[in-house]
Amino acid sequence: MKLKASEIAECTRGAITSGSPDTLFTGISTDSRAIRNGDLFVALGGEKFDGHVFVSEAVSKGAAGSIVMREGIHGKGTVITVEDTLTALGDIAGYVRSGFGATIVGITGSTGKTTVKELCSSILSLEGHCLKTEKNYNNLIGVPLTLFTLNDSHRFAVIEMGTNRFGEIERLSAITRPHASILTNINPVHLSGLRSISGIIKEKQAIFRNTQENGIAVINPHLENMDRVEIPVNLTVVTYSGSERADVTLKKIHYQGLDGTDASIGLGGKTIRTRVPLPGMHNVCNALAAAACAMGLGIDPEKIEHGIANAKFPGMRSEIIVSDHISIINDSYNANPASVKAALQMLASSPHSFRVAVLGDMLELGGETNYWHEQMGQWVADSRVDRLVVTGQMSGIVSNSAIERGMDASSVYIAEGLSEIISNLSDVLDKDAIVLVKASRALHLDEVVTHLKAVA
Repeated sequence: MKLKASEIAECTRGAITSGSPDTLFTGISTDSRAIRNGDLFVALGGEKFDGHVFVSEAVSKGAAGSIVMREGIHGKGTVITVEDTLTALGDIAGYVRSGFGATIVGITGSTGKTTVKELCSSILSLEGHCLKTEKNYNNLIGVPLTLFTLNDSHRFAVIEMGTNRFGEIERLSAITRPHASILTNINPVHLSGLRSISGIIKEKQAIFRNTQENGIAVINPHLENMDRVEIPVNLTVVTYSGSERADVTLKKIHYQGLDGTDASIGLGGKTIRTRVPLPGMHNVCNALAAAACAMGLGIDPEKIEHGIANAKFPGMRSEIIVSDHISIINDSYNANPASVKAALQMLASSPHSFRVAVLGDMLELGGETNYWHEQMGQWVADSRVDRLVVTGQMSGIVSNSAIERGMDASSVYIAEGLSEIISNLSDVLDKDAIVLVKASRALHLDEVVTHLKAVA
């Protein structure tokens, strides 16, 4: 990436208040610790930090200049002053994105975004060089940082878009302007910011408004709430379903336990046979979504087949860990009602003799927090796990609900913290046991997984 200060000022509607308009920037960073020579440092502001404090440090490390929203910063490389640096970051990303001809796929939804992103990128990379969202870069900072890495070698880019408050998907999709957009589902997540299912629909469907004219909208129209999603008439809708009539359908499946699922998938009159490398029916549906998008983009069915089978996935999201002593489903990155229910179904379908669920709070559910944790307890009881270990502020609600649903109280444990969880699991090694670990990221249950891996 090479941009002049004059270009940055124009696309951000900013003013060059120090330095030369001909200053050339070769990269963009929001982290003064990761500055490279020639970077433009964007001084973001937030509740816990103020990037303006680090302008001098960034320049001393090689930054050629900075974008600020505070007057009076001079003599520190070229300075561009804007009204809001976060908005400016997105404006620059949109400008950079417009300079390349890559076909862009946008993905949003309540659950499954990351899995569908990995499946899509695996398929599309067989057709040409494909950029994809890394880590959790799916927000107002991460999406621009991803787009800044676009270059002429990329034929495709698969961009994940997340949200926890109104307006984020509108902004992210306006910056990205996808050629094809996937909405995985509408489920109760981030209710503290989006308030209701109606709010979630309003927020998520914005991705279709900003999909390029004559582009592609990919949905499963048979899922709950999807009939309420508005899709512009200028988009081609490509549908998928695991059980109903659609453009992409599931014809036959054969579960392979934790190794995944063998699936026959109908693609508009053709059939492919592939292995979905993650277990669970919800991941089969994620594969159908990726296949529908790829079919809409004209990708050869054989590449779709191989792309699904060879997809790789980041840790802590349905990561399967198998040792001689224990099996672990590491799903400790995040939790919401739909993903917890799917994870418990995955646990229940495993071939192991002893099944343990280690669960923690689902956050950002607003006024429905108690209700969904009561549901969690019922799902645990219905899945017939052999032991429940629950932690967090909602642990009492979850445990009581599980017991009221019929689970043996002697198999339900409330743990105050990591040491109690680990103590409770000390007897499960060599029991042909499988342990599901799932909670919102703030509960740090990945530390439980780290311990289990160390002793296994």
